[in-house]
Amino acid sequence: MAAQTLFDLELSALEKAGLVIFGVSSAGSSITLNDRTFSSAHTDDQFNGGTIFFVESSQTEIQGQMKRILDYDASSGQYTFSAFTSAVTSNVKYATATPEFDITLMERLANAALRAAGPLVYSDRSLQSSGNQTVYTMSTLIGRSRPFQVDIMSRTGSSADDPEWFELHGWHVEPSSEGIAQKIVFPRYLPQGRDIRILFERDHYYVSASTHLVDSRIHPELSVALMVEKLYEYRNSRSRGALDFDVQRWNDAKSQVAEARVRWPIWKPRKRTKTIHISDYGNYGNNQAPPWGALE
Repeated sequence: MAAQTLFDLELSALEKAGLVIFGVSSAGSSITLNDRTFSSAHTDDQFNGGTIFFVESSQTEIQGQMKRILDYDASSGQYTFSAFTSAVTSNVKYATATPEFDITLMERLANAALRAAGPLVYSDRSLQSSGNQTVYTMSTLIGRSRPFQVDIMSRTGSSADDPEWFELHGWHVEPSSEGIAQKIVFPRYLPQGRDIRILFERDHYYVSASTHLVDSRIHPELSVALMVEKLYEYRNSRSRGALDFDVQRWNDAKSQVAEARVRWPIWKPRKRTKTIHISDYGNYGNNQAPPWGALE
């Protein structure tokens, strides 16, 4: 399955909501696409401010891109948009959406849908241990969610490909001011020159370009269901709940999201207990609970 992009997410959601029209170009230029089969099929300027999606084209610059429609001429079936470096040819498969859900609004709804998928687990390896240091500044990416696991390379011969991670305990996070990275504090000095790995949860990164990828841990059917739900939430709010159809479709969309979450759950590593069990038998008889025991 090909990776899902912002283009795929927006177009699939609009299609599922019945808000797009598909067609095939008969001619074009670097700033226009003509579809003579649609000549006079719609009203003049009907799509002004809407979005045109270039679904399939022999030109890689054009395929998978979307543009804001600057003008629609009903008499010739011509859409005008900001320029490509090459011309749109005939037989380009495309789709158009009216300005109700313009390109800026669709971007915002898509990101709202991805946030609604829930936080994803990320790994940060930007820190390296240093001698005589217990306080380290974490990446600014680690913000709203507290780290839930911290590891260190267990021996000097460890490598990026074979790190042999050793989990650390006893650390705590010092909150900081807005926009300033938080600090992680360890109860003792760590062996010098080892990579430190921090596992944390964070919302999906913001997508804005057509080719930006949706995280592959989110199944495409789940992300589309979430975006359709956002589409009808927005439409219902705009009408103040006046349209029974939108209310019903929003309720249907919420049910589909619930089903999709069950069918395509997002994988997350199991969080380990913060309780350390120290036994008096076997290899653990020395009671060396990390980080107090030897790391070698």
